Amino acid sequence: MTHISDAMAPGARFGLTLFVACGIVACSKEPATELPAASSVGTTTEYEWLSEGTSAGRSTVVRTGDGKITAESFVHWNNREYTVNSEMQLDSDGLVVAQKITGISAFGAPIDESFSYEDGVARWRTAGDSGSATTDTPGFYVATEWGSLSIAALVRAAVANIDAEIALLPSGTARVEKLTTADVVTPTGTRTLTLYAISGLGFTPSYAWFDEELELAVLDSGGWMGMLPKGWDPAELDKLSAIQIEQDGLVIERMSGDLANVLNGAVVFENVDVVDVEQGILLEDHHVMVANGKIAAISADSIETEEALRIDGSGKTLMPGLWDMHGHFGLSDGVLNIAGGITSVRDIGSVHEQIMELTAKHDSGEVIGPNTYRSGFIDQASPYATGKTVKSLQEALERVDFFAEHGYMQIKLYSSIDPTWVDDIAERAHGHGMRLSGHIPAFMSAEQAVRAGYDEIQHINMVFLNFLAGDREDTRKQLRFTLYGDAAGELDLGSEEVEDFIALLVENNVVIDPTAAIFNTQLVHHAGNPDPTFASVADHLPSSIRRSLYKPDMDMGEDKVDAWAKSAVKQAAMLRKLHDSGVQLVPGSDHHAAFTIHRELELYSEAGIANADVLRIATLDSARALYKVVGVKPFLASTALQTR
Repeated sequence: MTHISDAMAPGARFGLTLFVACGIVACSKEPATELPAASSVGTTTEYEWLSEGTSAGRSTVVRTGDGKITAESFVHWNNREYTVNSEMQLDSDGLVVAQKITGISAFGAPIDESFSYEDGVARWRTAGDSGSATTDTPGFYVATEWGSLSIAALVRAAVANIDAEIALLPSGTARVEKLTTADVVTPTGTRTLTLYAISGLGFTPSYAWFDEELELAVLDSGGWMGMLPKGWDPAELDKLSAIQIEQDGLVIERMSGDLANVLNGAVVFENVDVVDVEQGILLEDHHVMVANGKIAAISADSIETEEALRIDGSGKTLMPGLWDMHGHFGLSDGVLNIAGGITSVRDIGSVHEQIMELTAKHDSGEVIGPNTYRSGFIDQASPYATGKTVKSLQEALERVDFFAEHGYMQIKLYSSIDPTWVDDIAERAHGHGMRLSGHIPAFMSAEQAVRAGYDEIQHINMVFLNFLAGDREDTRKQLRFTLYGDAAGELDLGSEEVEDFIALLVENNVVIDPTAAIFNTQLVHHAGNPDPTFASVADHLPSSIRRSLYKPDMDMGEDKVDAWAKSAVKQAAMLRKLHDSGVQLVPGSDHHAAFTIHRELELYSEAGIANADVLRIATLDSARALYKVVGVKPFLASTALQTR
């Protein structure tokens, strides 16, 4: 996992990526583990959360001798504050018989979740769903709130079984696999921790480190965020993170070996309809040859070549691979991207070491994944920023140089950057042939950012805030979300100020990365209904992911439902106006890989943009935009975009 999405809720990526796993990886089955005596019973354990070495919160876990576990967690990042209080009662088999979870989501929505098992009846309720089941063999209840830290009890209960598997409630099965061990230095001496992979809840495996007594010790999100016992040296977290990333690579490599077909020669697709994204037409009954990872020929006549694998595409349509221009992803997302037709991803700001390793593994074919392009992330130290930040303009310029030296194509600035730095950062980035994009820094308008050198703006709300907040409001705060919902619907898109701003965008060839799907969700998602991004596929998703889709993390308030719905309509109108005016849009997920891009493109179509234009935006136009830098002729990508 990498930088947490700019606008999404933690349950959408952070929680599920960190604590949730799927069952598509074959786990080894070991004999049942005899649980060690839990010396931690009757004790309190305090944990610290760190984001690239900086404080990001705390958790406290209290265990009593009667099976009761309470956990309190507070985690913050980029002005999001996630608070969770959990009380959990376990039976003699380590299964949950009662749990109550309360708190506040990262975007202010109340958290209220409960579970009980009594007299053979299990009952559960969250802010978005509820249900019950009658069963004589209860499973382990999976809470939708990751801050409850119930992952520890789940692992203990699973490894006590002979096959390290455990039935889940409301549905499914989890499996636990022991991967490796590592020695760590603690204030009380050297300890040996064991890394476990947990499968069966979500899309791909996740991991947790346990001590000799099988108590939770360390959680790591893949280098960006992690939790370790209070008082431990943060360097130990870095060491364990590196080991975990290596093990994750082996797991994903194993998965890739099971799913991939290695091609040693050309492939010819015969009798297939082909989408010509450049001309916006459908070429019926054509033949396409792919060689060395690229489309080598498209012909109305049969393609004669020796030793090519031939695939009959009758009744099917072939198109170039899609692009995700706003990715925050790890190794496991590569499989989802390829399965969803996304063959190129621009990572918009990850931990350097992790994204370099990911790129190398994808490029080598070691694991399944898209072509990856990199954008370097820079934010200024402030109370609203977490992770690796800079304290001065000179540090920011040195970061630009660093990213340029390591092959990054773009710089992304975040909300706490001093507006007076933007000119100098833009000049340095452009001097390296790199593009400059990002959030609009607080106390700066989008117009000022464009005039200072922005080549691209991330997020459609930043376009609206040019008129709603400008350089007067502190958009480091959640105001950048709430003001958008409250007031965007009232903006007159035909006004002179809107027309002038759009003309400025066109004049300066400024690209807009709207991430419209995540903002549409924030504006119209209500408890009890599925997240509109996933509504069409929700019933096919793993239970824990599906349940989380029914409880929004954004708290709009009942009195603002109509206003926010109106803002969603105005968002669609702005997308259409930008496109019709000649502003280049590019699709970005900023959320679950693949699924969100599909919804993003649907929203463009629903806004009134022609489907042929939408497909060009998602393929050829994205390739062109990526290579568009100051002083360099825009790169014209072939319609034969790379495929896998």
